[in-house]
Amino acid sequence: MDERADSGIEIRRILLLTRLRESPKGLTMNQLVKDCSKVDGWNIVGSTLWEGVRQVLQSLINDRFVAVRTRFMITVRGEEYLADPLRWRLHMETTEETEQKLFWNSIYDVFDRALARLLAKSQPKKP
Repeated sequence: MDERADSGIEIRRILLLTRLRESPKGLTMNQLVKDCSKVDGWNIVGSTLWEGVRQVLQSLINDRFVAVRTRFMITVRGEEYLADPLRWRLHMETTEETEQKLFWNSIYDVFDRALARLLAKSQPKKP
């Protein structure tokens, strides 16, 4: 499966499974999309929120972690998967690189704001 090679997709899968585990009656697609819209960084590049949720749900259904009845519900297999972090397919190198990139981007952002303040102070005020 191509989708599972991406740590971002795997994190989204874990988030959806966690949300479904907390809802014993299951959730509708609209409820899942609404919940996912509250998660920063959920959007998948090149797709709408609805399509991104559908893509992640489809991968969970294909692995038999989620069942579809009148609502989406976590299966026993999904519960077992969620309980065992050793089975999660997170690529630490990718996660580490992403964390480093976010760190450096935040550093650059701080310096850019500081530079903008310094430049604003050094500019003479126009009457």
